Amino acid sequence: MVEDAVAAGTPSSATTSFALPASEVEPALAALSGRGGVLAMLVGIDGAFYRPLGSLMAFPTGSAPVGSLSSGCIEGDIALHAADVLASKKPRRLRYGRGSPFVDIRLPCGSGLDVVLVPVASGPHIDVPLAALRNRRLVRLRLPDLPEVEIRPEPRMVVIGTGPEAETFARLAETAGYPSERRDRLVLEEVDPETAVVLFFHDHERETDILDTALRSPAFWIGAQGSRTVQARRLEILRAAGWDDAAIARVHGPIGLIKGSRNPRVLAVSVLAEIVAAAQ
Repeated sequence: MVEDAVAAGTPSSATTSFALPASEVEPALAALSGRGGVLAMLVGIDGAFYRPLGSLMAFPTGSAPVGSLSSGCIEGDIALHAADVLASKKPRRLRYGRGSPFVDIRLPCGSGLDVVLVPVASGPHIDVPLAALRNRRLVRLRLPDLPEVEIRPEPRMVVIGTGPEAETFARLAETAGYPSERRDRLVLEEVDPETAVVLFFHDHERETDILDTALRSPAFWIGAQGSRTVQARRLEILRAAGWDDAAIARVHGPIGLIKGSRNPRVLAVSVLAEIVAAAQ
């Protein structure tokens, strides 16, 4: 389900749209919830830059700024303009770097950046997308004078298994900022399209029912620990259970970008990298 969040009576006039993960958007929206303020969005990049289009920085009324649009090159100047936007209640577009009138503000990368600042009142156009994101739903954020932003939930790791491999992977994923849940079983209704299901078993007979549920789910990634021999046997069992080639192809194995690793830490890093790459 996709939640549309539009300020009542004032649809966005922008035709461009961006797509970002929730971690790039949620902190700024949360800062404006209940208090309003000014929202700054990176809407144009002339050259190369490390921040994605659609990145947000919030200047909540009566509180400190949240987020950043660069590595500190422009945030101070944006804050000064944000104060003016808040006072005037009028949006403002700024150019930094290449082609900018602000010759005293330099960008080491040599690129040009376009930033739009808009005044934002508190209300459902902020609270509705926040609630949807916290319930792991895809959101389209539409605010006046800003491009539409499609916000997708962060990839979530559902980790099922035993031993140090499962524990190490779950801790690594959580430390890296990805929601991670240890489970004894998989509940179909709790798996969404941004969920990765990861199995770490040495007793592979315990996998069949879990994989059956995973294949009936919308999980974007399914994988199970084991060698190439184990993977071949695993797929034979699934095929005998009635799954076709398209379904079976969803089950990754051996898992991880570094094949054949027997070290739990290396395996955890390797598997997480494979999942994150698949989520892009």
